[in-house]
Order: sequence, then structure tokens, then C-alpha cells
Amino acid sequence: MKILTFNTHSLEEKHMRIKQVQFVQAVARIEPDVIALQEVNQTFESDSLDEKSVNPGIPFREDNHAHMIAQLLKQNGLQYEMAWLPVKTGYGKYDEGLAFFTKKKMLEVRSTLLSEKDDYSDFRTRRSLEVKTEDGWFVNVHMGWWNDELEPFRKQWERLRKNLESQGTVYVMGDFNADANVRGEGYDLVKESGYLDLFSLAEKKDDGFTVVQKIDGWRDGDHPAKMRIDHIFCSEKVNVALARTAFNGKEEPVLSDHYGLLAQISE
Repeated sequence: MKILTFNTHSLEEKHMRIKQVQFVQAVARIEPDVIALQEVNQTFESDSLDEKSVNPGIPFREDNHAHMIAQLLKQNGLQYEMAWLPVKTGYGKYDEGLAFFTKKKMLEVRSTLLSEKDDYSDFRTRRSLEVKTEDGWFVNVHMGWWNDELEPFRKQWERLRKNLESQGTVYVMGDFNADANVRGEGYDLVKESGYLDLFSLAEKKDDGFTVVQKIDGWRDGDHPAKMRIDHIFCSEKVNVALARTAFNGKEEPVLSDHYGLLAQISE
């Protein structure tokens, strides 16, 4: 099984349509079984569609990044199920959310409120998107920051962890805003909760850095120039043949201000 997580920074990127095509071309080559995307946006002004999101109060719109990807996947003969959850307002002009694409049927789809407040207009609002297939639960997150006084990472993770108890095999992936090389903060908290980092378990891997430039949320303060803040964790130990960054200008083109992370789990 191959899992891909990627913060797309969608619609803020230049040449977005070209990058969507390049993304689908890469998917056709990599053939991930599960794709988790963050910052999956649509503009407020675009025309609405008949498709329904996980949040029924926010409709799909024509320029929705997940919708555009889904159309391109179909055009290329790639069969995936899709779920999109709008979480909050992004940059004052987007419905910003999370998306899953899975090869196997989604047996259940749900969401957990992770932030203290549930305010769609507040950039600190956080939710998870959770889908179940025959392979277990897959959880997509875009977490807040460790030192946020109003919505700290610790409380968000504890809400999610509690909701995932006794769910069998659980994979949690996405943009954690938690550098793996910083001790005593978000990354360590997740591991102390019993979740295993697939990158650390991998037999073969690269340097794992998913952010190598200044990005929103990390422009101030003292932090490394390169960070590993995008992760895939599992509640159980699995055999990981490979973990590497994706869309980093090597095997795939750079498409976002993040690199993606790909993990291949062997039998």
C-alpha cells in the first residue's frame, strides 16, 4: 500500500492548472492507494456544483481544487473515490479544506473538531477528515502550532487521539506544523501517544525535509531553514519499504510551498 500526503497550497500557486495536470501525471506513475491533500481550496465567487462536501453547508464550486483533480483523474482512467471537507476561510477568499482520494471504497467518512472554537472565519479553526476503508482508518489533518496561546497543538492532538481510540489500525497524516527535529513539542507528543512515524520506520528513505523555504505560519521566530513537518503516523507497527519526499523537483516537479511525503508499506 502506498500513501501520499501533500499540502497543495492550492489556488495560491502560479500556473495552477498546469500544476494540477502535473500532479495527476505523477499520480498515474506513483499509483498511491491513499492520497491526503491539505489546503484544498475553492474561491467564494465560483459557481456551485451538484456534488456535496462532507460539510453540507458549503457546496462544491467549479474551481475546487479537489474537484479539478478528480476530473483529471477520470480523464486519465484513474479510479479514485473522493471526499472533501471545508474547514475554514483561507486568505479571506477561499473555502479551505482537506481532501482524500482512495482507490478502495470509502466505508465511512467523518470529521472531528480539533480546535476549541468552531468559527469558520477564524484561521485557527481545525478539523480532521477521517475515512475508513477495508485497510483501516485514514485521518487527514492540518494542525495548529505548538506555541499558539489560543489554539495550541497539544489540545488539538488530544481531542483527535481520544476520538481515535479503539478504532483498529489508524493512519494519521498531513501537515502537522511540528518539526521532527525539535524535541519536546508536537512531533514527540504524537509519538509518546503510541503512534509510529512511517518515515522513521522506512528501510529506504531520503532526508525527509518537506519545507525548505519560508512559508506562512513559519516566517517569524527561530526555526531551521529546512523542516520535516509533514508526516504519516500509524497506530501499529508496519513494514515500510520506502519513505521519501515527493514533488521536490527530483522525481516529480515542485508544485507547492511544501514537498509531499510518500510511504510504501509492504506485506
